[in-house]
Amino acid sequence: MTQVSRYPLSKDIEKRVFEIFLDAVAGVQTSEEVNIFIEDLLSPTERVMLSKRLSIAFLLNKGYEQRLICQILRVSLGTVNKVNSSLKAKGEGYTRVIEKIKGKEKLEDFWGKVDEFLNDILPPKGQNWKALRINNEIDKRKRRKAF
Repeated sequence: MTQVSRYPLSKDIEKRVFEIFLDAVAGVQTSEEVNIFIEDLLSPTERVMLSKRLSIAFLLNKGYEQRLICQILRVSLGTVNKVNSSLKAKGEGYTRVIEKIKGKEKLEDFWGKVDEFLNDILPPKGQNWKALRINNEIDKRKRRKAF
């Protein structure tokens, strides 16, 4: 678990530090910028911890059972309960992010299905159809999400 300094900050300094942090987070716009910023800001352990928390909230939102989430993400039931309690009590931040992720996935799924449909009915002329279908099947498997 990450450690917090035992030397407390004054309220003014703590508020200013948090403002700087929020401005920094709000300032990153592209996925590449976010990735670079997160890698610089967080240790590998912190990245895994935060990623798992968000994944727990995502799976809970999708209706997965808590024990199954424990098995999938290799987390304790206490961790899942903690995230679940946070979702129920004050989970507006989680909910907003999860809805954006789900919306993006729905859009990607839609265009993936359109692409699959067009490839199935309109293969390019002069191609080896068998190889094309095998490649399409491989592409489908690559696009499939773990959960």
